[in-house]
Parts: sequence; C-alpha cells; structure tokens
Amino acid sequence: MSNLVYLMSSLPSLSFGQVPPITMEEFTQDAKSQLSAKHFKKLEPVDIYKATDSEGKVGLKSISVMLNEMQNDISEIRAAKTQKRTPGLQRLPQAIINANPLEREKLIMRWQWEELDTILAGEMFTLTDVMVYKLRLQILNRLNSFDKEQGKQVLASVVNPPKKEEV
Repeated sequence: MSNLVYLMSSLPSLSFGQVPPITMEEFTQDAKSQLSAKHFKKLEPVDIYKATDSEGKVGLKSISVMLNEMQNDISEIRAAKTQKRTPGLQRLPQAIINANPLEREKLIMRWQWEELDTILAGEMFTLTDVMVYKLRLQILNRLNSFDKEQGKQVLASVVNPPKKEEV
C-alpha cells in the first residue's frame, strides 16, 4: 500500500488537453520500480484501446465495460450512417454523431476522461488509481499526437496517391 501512495504522490497531475508532463516510458519505469511485481503485472496490460489483455482477462471490470460500450456505440454510428438512420447510442454523448472525425475523436476522449472520473470515485491510492492514471496518460498522448500538417499530408496521399515510376 505505501508503494502505491508514494507512486501516486510522486506522479505529476494530469488535466485533459494538456501536453503530457511525463512520458509513458517514464511512468512505466516509475511504476515498475515502486510497485510489487504482482501489482505491476496487473497494471502492465491496461490499455485505453483494449478491454482485455493478451490472455483475455479484464484488468478492471468497470474499465472493460466502458470500453466495450464505447466500441458498440462507435459501431452503431458507422452502421447507422451506412443505413441512413439516426444511431441509438448506449453511452457516448449525442454530440459526437454530427461532429467531423477529428472533433468526434476529441469528444470521445473527453468522454473517456470523464468516465474515468466516475471509476475513480472513492478510490485513493489504490491500484485502480494507478490504472486510471495510465489510461489518462494514454489519452493525453493520443490527443497530443494530432498534427495538422501531418494530417494534411496523409489526406493528400490518400486522395492523390503518388504515381509509381515505370521501370
């Protein structure tokens, strides 16, 4: 327990939209050095984009439920779009339906952040607290990976692919 308290006390605070104050590698090193092997083994596979680890085990049921319902809603949005109907969402906010893809992604990340607040309610200096910190750090890394110029280049390469030179 004291290692969890020390780890969480030593980590910089995170706010949605900020540049990550710590890298994932730094976080992983700190967690590995300060957590027991048992706790680190539970923390290692936690990922905001996967509900289960490689063995199909759920790290934290509430996180798994959130991620599964989010994926279901995203699938529903895609299906509704192809069928030209209004999607019926379980958990995601209705505002994401008409947003452009970048804004939709940002809205989903904001929603995930807020859902993690709900998961954290009443949790202080627990492994859940450390897991949520890792998930939030992943959200910040993803949010800060969006680059307007790089996005333009990717779009241009898809719309106007380079022509292959003839040999």
